[in-house]
Amino acid sequence: MEWKIAYPHYIPGSSSFIEMMRGALKAMQCGGVKPGENVVILTDTNKIRVAEALAGAAVAVSAVPTIIINTPSGMHGRQPPPPAVAGCSRSDVFFLPTSFSTTHTDARILAMKNGARGCTMCDVTEDSLCVGGIMADYEECDRLGRRLGELMSRSKEIRVRTKSGTDIRGQITGRPVQYETGIFRNPGDFASLPNSEINISPIEGTTEGVAVADVRIMGVGITRYEPVTLIVREGLLRDIQGGPMAEQLAGILADLKDETAYNLAEFGIGLNPVARRYATNQEDLGTLGNVHHGIGSNYAIGGNVKAPCHIDATYRDAIIELDGHVVMDCGRLMV
Repeated sequence: MEWKIAYPHYIPGSSSFIEMMRGALKAMQCGGVKPGENVVILTDTNKIRVAEALAGAAVAVSAVPTIIINTPSGMHGRQPPPPAVAGCSRSDVFFLPTSFSTTHTDARILAMKNGARGCTMCDVTEDSLCVGGIMADYEECDRLGRRLGELMSRSKEIRVRTKSGTDIRGQITGRPVQYETGIFRNPGDFASLPNSEINISPIEGTTEGVAVADVRIMGVGITRYEPVTLIVREGLLRDIQGGPMAEQLAGILADLKDETAYNLAEFGIGLNPVARRYATNQEDLGTLGNVHHGIGSNYAIGGNVKAPCHIDATYRDAIIELDGHVVMDCGRLMV
């Protein structure tokens, strides 16, 4: 579902908070939030109204919300301040509605080690709590993800192709599948609303090929009309080709001055049939038929690299193969 800017609350308005409660309550439902549970909401100064909507929904289900507010981190995957990490680690349930992704950080890892469950909402917009991907049947997304993840867990190699030029493969033997389907009701579960995806970290040094990002690059922008080509050899991003957006991504990575920032960290597969393509980063990651690759950290998803960033590059209409067999074609499960 491609998105046109026609929804009246795309620009925040005072009345949009009423409609935001629809998605905020859906988030509580997806997380199975119970009366009396401690709900920690880690946010920043750009996303305070979203955090307040989530807190209101937590109160509505008789949970106890606490909002922690930082200034925006400035980089996807950058570690939050220690007090924020500590707050998440003492939660029963945590939500991360932030301008920059905190998925691949200690805030999430330590919270889950302590038995919490939670949900990132990276770069969430107010209208994404009103319409679009948040309205998905997440139970059905979870069923699709579990079926596909079961196949991945038994496979040695994943390969992804598109008509636009993507052809990339990596070894996944023994790597755990991450189920970020939207349902997170048990200790240690994790989601990324309004996204719905499964992902896996390929074995370091094994990924080879080309990925043509024609949807979005996190932190750079929509690449629909200016695709960026990523050249990967021996598990590292070796070249970035394209126009100004390719140059911008190259500059972001170069400024980090850290070889681990070029690690090909992730194969992610979207599951959400009602997500709005080109609307928000989370919906692009989760759109059924889209695939993305994380660049940088993979330690939070079963790998061995802790980098100063995790940047996702997304493309559409993907054909996914496991050990040489096509298992998904442009969002259609083939097995």
